[in-house]
Amino acid sequence: MRRVRRSALFLIVALLVLGFADAGATASAQTPDKGRGRNKASPAPLDERGTRVDEAMRVSGIRSHLALVRIRMKQILDEDARVDYDARRWLAQTLDAAFSPEAFARPIRQALLDDYDGDSLTRVLAWYRSATGRKVVRLEQAATEPRIAQARKVYLASLENKQPSDYRLVLIFSLDEASRASEGTLAAEKAAVNGWNRGVEQILSGQERQEVAQTQVALDVFRAQILDMVSDDILREMLYTYREASDVELRAYVEFLESDAGKWFFKTVYQGQQAVVEKAVDKVADDFVATVLTKKVTRPPTPPTRR
Repeated sequence: MRRVRRSALFLIVALLVLGFADAGATASAQTPDKGRGRNKASPAPLDERGTRVDEAMRVSGIRSHLALVRIRMKQILDEDARVDYDARRWLAQTLDAAFSPEAFARPIRQALLDDYDGDSLTRVLAWYRSATGRKVVRLEQAATEPRIAQARKVYLASLENKQPSDYRLVLIFSLDEASRASEGTLAAEKAAVNGWNRGVEQILSGQERQEVAQTQVALDVFRAQILDMVSDDILREMLYTYREASDVELRAYVEFLESDAGKWFFKTVYQGQQAVVEKAVDKVADDFVATVLTKKVTRPPTPPTRR
């Protein structure tokens, strides 16, 4: 049991050294619409507001964006061979509980109601109901499907012989900034690692707690590097996600995201997302401790033996 706990500690230390635990998120560059201010519609009844917000969350496929945050964090665990099966299982369980799309849904809905903008919401609904909007949502939903990792790897490998155009790369970079994909993922990773760190401090000895604390001094050195690494991984992910979208369709998506309505929608969604992230540190810590202290050690499923 002690070896497994140390395995979990080893991963957390590694992530802390890389800078996940205190990586600052840079603000997205935002270009205002030309010649048009933000005009709010007349206040709508509360029940009507709720119905329209629910519809916007549905047609926009915002749950796909939220699901991808958790998927990206779990990939870090899956790709780190230094962590044994039990430690990986325990850490992944805390992510499932703290960062599920359902955990995000209520705070995001409340944020959209608190900062309700009827005119912007009308434009958001109109765009996502368009042919391009529906296609984008379909592609983003497909990116959350299980077992696409190998297909994505093959596709990205094919790009080594046929690089995307500079224009395509600019569009993908603009999508990342405007949708706050890297920004939101970094914030969630910071909360998760700080929560694991806090949980580890509760169950390990004084010397081991000191080992975790000492890694904080490396954060300033690695912060810039890790920001670039996470953003690069997400940009590669987006190249695969939107591979069936034309440059014209991606340009239309960027223009929507950078419009007044698009910026209002994704900024407000991000605010609701941050409300969850701020509370996630304690939840991750509590869930980690509760899971580890059950002392249920298991092993990966073994393949059936041939007869």
